Amino acid sequence: MTFFKDDAKQVINAENNISPVEFFEAKSRRKLKEEWLTPQEENSKRPMKFHWKPALIQSTGFLGVQHGFRVVMQETTRDGLRGPFFHDWLRTVKNLRGWNDGNSFFINYIAHTLQGGITGRIFVNNSDLASTQTFGKSKQYWKSRFKALAWSTAWSAQFELGPVSEANIGNVGLKPKPSGHSGMAYVDLVVTPVIGTSLLVAEDAIDRYILRDRIEKHGYRKRTIKILRSVLTPTTTIGNVLRLRVPWKRNNR
Repeated sequence: MTFFKDDAKQVINAENNISPVEFFEAKSRRKLKEEWLTPQEENSKRPMKFHWKPALIQSTGFLGVQHGFRVVMQETTRDGLRGPFFHDWLRTVKNLRGWNDGNSFFINYIAHTLQGGITGRIFVNNSDLASTQTFGKSKQYWKSRFKALAWSTAWSAQFELGPVSEANIGNVGLKPKPSGHSGMAYVDLVVTPVIGTSLLVAEDAIDRYILRDRIEKHGYRKRTIKILRSVLTPTTTIGNVLRLRVPWKRNNR
């Protein structure tokens, strides 16, 4: 009886030019439409959140892998672990100057670009709104990617200068290199987030126009699709591994 009472109240509150029959027909159509919502339409009705906990766990994991590699593979990093922690850290940060840090082109412009793209992808993967966006002219897409740029900028600053950074794990930049360059320069602070986010956007375009519109729509084998997804979009691949997903996973399909 409660159900019919509630409907009766809604009929009474309806506008005078709508008959009870029209009201119930409209209500039935609305219920039917809600039952047949696509997953994307259903998600659009949910509040969009940023999931801080998994984002920080994935970022910390990525950070640990990078610093772990440095400690294991680089003797200079291990030597730099000796000495007063805070004193040497502050001295290293004060040596930040110039653009060129004396590293190779590959390290500065390839490795750090990939690093920035991966950190931006971590943001995208953990944002309900950003993860559902497809490359294009939409305001929401570009707004979400500028947020990824901000996330990558903050992460890059921490990696270079922060409490768990190159500045205190190995004291990169404490002593000048044989070439005379300071190991602590601005090149990585700029290249990592800016060009890294450009790589992220380029991968989004590849995913839409090459992978989705050409490869997947033309009936290629699933194995081929998985391989091409993993190879052509490296930041997406590594981002998936960091969140314990298969490398070829896509958020929007």
